[in-house]
Amino acid sequence: MKFPLMRNNILREDLDAVIAHLKQDDPMLTNGANVRAFEQEWSEWLGVKYSVFVNSGASANLLTMAVLKIRYPEGGDVIVPTLTWVSDIASVIQNGFTPIFVDIDPCTLAMDSQQIISQLTDKTRAVFLTHVQGFDGLTDELLTELAQRNIPLIEDVL
Repeated sequence: MKFPLMRNNILREDLDAVIAHLKQDDPMLTNGANVRAFEQEWSEWLGVKYSVFVNSGASANLLTMAVLKIRYPEGGDVIVPTLTWVSDIASVIQNGFTPIFVDIDPCTLAMDSQQIISQLTDKTRAVFLTHVQGFDGLTDELLTELAQRNIPLIEDVL
């Protein structure tokens, strides 16, 4: 028996809008008016002042780590899962942080909260958690501990 991980969720009207946009004489594919309008709408929906869209999850991770580097120019540790994309780990290393690997719970494929908490030190700059097939492993205990220590939680939602 096969179980698909996901099905196509792109609506016909969305495809038609993309096709109509691409048929223009000079369709702007990056940072055009539609992108800026969507960023604004997204920001309002989130209740934040700004949002920045990028071309890929890898670029988003790299940008996030670059912002963390502004806060911690000396570097430090970023707790990461053993099951993740290489781009998550690469973004940590490219910005001068040291990845500290935490194993996953084999039942959820998410990082084990207790292992994360046990690895927190004064050198921990962030926890970089990857959602694998919808599992995030977040617990109230972990969120409380990170908030008390003022450690950012960065999430890569696959």
